[in-house]
Amino acid sequence: MILPCNHHRHIVDQVQPTIDLLTHMDTWHPEILIQHAIQPQDYQEGLVFRSAIESIRGRFIASSTSRREGLVRAVLEKALQRSHILDYRQSGSSSRHDFTVKMDQKPDYFVALEVKGGEGNSINISERPLWAKEFGVWCHLDGAIVNQPTHGAHSIMNRLINELVKRRKVVDVVFFKDMLCGTRTRPCPKYPDRGGMSGENTAPDIFLLPQRVPSPDDPEPPVHSLESLKLPGLILHLFDVPPDERSRHIWEVRVTCMVLPDGRFRSVTEVWNQGYVVDRSTSRPWSLENLA
Repeated sequence: MILPCNHHRHIVDQVQPTIDLLTHMDTWHPEILIQHAIQPQDYQEGLVFRSAIESIRGRFIASSTSRREGLVRAVLEKALQRSHILDYRQSGSSSRHDFTVKMDQKPDYFVALEVKGGEGNSINISERPLWAKEFGVWCHLDGAIVNQPTHGAHSIMNRLINELVKRRKVVDVVFFKDMLCGTRTRPCPKYPDRGGMSGENTAPDIFLLPQRVPSPDDPEPPVHSLESLKLPGLILHLFDVPPDERSRHIWEVRVTCMVLPDGRFRSVTEVWNQGYVVDRSTSRPWSLENLA
């Protein structure tokens, strides 16, 4: 298990009955539909139910995107007001990344930040900007409870490492922000006794990735640290994480590139937290010809 947060099983167990209830309202409770001027025969055959679900889903996706970008913007604005950064700007639709952060000048030090969902199925990483000293991904989980957070984190890491070793897309750090962390729905050992509180103020889990692309000549490159990067330590500071508790929020992603006897390659990824391996995965073999 990567992340310690887990939502209660009794809450998850209510999802499927809810799906069943909504799906069969026309046969199970037609009188309720009629009370609200909904004809039971049109509920499924007339696509009323499906259209309603798609409309709700569209509104959720739109609000979720603006909400997660709004939180990142609020965090960066706090950093700017406290003079921890020199400037930031939210990129327009023409840019592949979402935020540019100016950490320092003389020499200039810029960070590029992409904002994604937290389920692992929306992680398509753009090319790293040439000017970026740091390239980070902010993964925002804000509502799904069908899968535990560790499922999304595992999927995201596998996707990013695949992009790293096969397509040489280097990401330095991943911020995994769980908006339910520490709440009654999803208790977290990092935040005991927070039942019923919002997860907005809980610090993201920070995944530090390799500094270089693993290769046969450099099979196990060193992982970034809070000393080699500027933004991760600042984020923990902005979320009021004391220095002696930072290790609880830091996850090292160690990647090893192996050459197989047939000349193909395989990567082994280990995620470490506080001195322990908490997740390990091995890729399928690949060859350079397959990537052409």
